[in-house]
Order: sequence, then structure tokens, then C-alpha cells
Amino acid sequence: MNDRPPGRPRTIDPDAVSLLALRLFDERTYDAVSMDDVAAEAGVSRRSLFRLFPTKGSLVWGGLDEFRERFEDALASRPHDESSGDALRVAYRIAATFPAEAVDLTRRRLRVIRANPSLGQEGAFFITELEHTLVAFVAGRDGVSEEDLAVQVRCAVFAAAADAALTWWALHGGAGGPAEVVDGVLAGLV
Repeated sequence: MNDRPPGRPRTIDPDAVSLLALRLFDERTYDAVSMDDVAAEAGVSRRSLFRLFPTKGSLVWGGLDEFRERFEDALASRPHDESSGDALRVAYRIAATFPAEAVDLTRRRLRVIRANPSLGQEGAFFITELEHTLVAFVAGRDGVSEEDLAVQVRCAVFAAAADAALTWWALHGGAGGPAEVVDGVLAGLV
């Protein structure tokens, strides 16, 4: 017997489902929680869950597109006379300024990623795309080839430093928010 009223199907909030899944992963570990567990806990069908999140890893990585969009928009808006290092620092700070409602979700997401190295494989595409954005921007700003070793190493260092700073913030908090933590770390690289 179906106890849902007839009419339009209810709307599923992907952020709420993702936060619920991240809480489960954080509490029980990623490997111990199945998609069936998430669906049951969220009160949605397995089919609906897979429609929103085609893999278990997408419950974790799904929200990082907004970070990349903020980052790319911030880079595109930087003044042309600003050094590439300063532009990267500001763009990372802007991207790491999460809306208040996304702070807990982001903190949990980063903790789950840190605790489960196997998630790196699924997130590799996101990380690679972000690094390509960095390399293209810095090479273009500095007037050198994207194949330039110094550019590629510099961008990899910036990306790794920002990732380490965000992960540290997720694990330890601190006086500042994620933007301040990232900015402080990247200030030492500029």
C-alpha cells in the first residue's frame, strides 16, 4: 500500500541527500555504507537515488562543480596586470568562500575524501580538470607554453597547497574559515 498522496512526485534535494550520505560515511566509514543504506536513510527509492547520483562516489564529489565554477569565474575576472600568482591566490580564496549552508557539507566531504583514498580515483577527473584550468591560465598570463615545466610544477604546487589547506580546515577548523586558511597558505607561495 502506498501512503503517499496522489499528485506530483516530491522533489528530492540533492544537497540534503548528499549531506545525509556524508554524515553516514563520516560516522560508519565510506565502505560500510551502501547506496541502499543511503536511500533508506533519505527516504527515497534506490532508483531515484541512482538518478541523482550514478555512483556512491558522486555523493561525495558531486558538489565540487560549484567550487570549480567559482574558481574559473574568479580567474576570468582578475585584472590583466595582476601577476598569475596573485590571481590564483585570489581565485582560490573566492572559490573557498562557501555559502553558509554548504560549510558543513564541504567539511564532511573533505573529511570523507581524506579518510578514503580510493575516492581519489573517482575525483581524479575533477582534479585534472582544475589543474588544466590553472596551467592554461598561468601559461596565458605569463606568455609561455602550457608545456613549460616551471608552469606545470608551479600549478601542481598551488593545487596541492590549496587542497592540503582545505583538508586541514576540514579536519581541524581553526580561527578562520576555509577561505582564510587557503589564503594564508597560498600567501607563502606567491
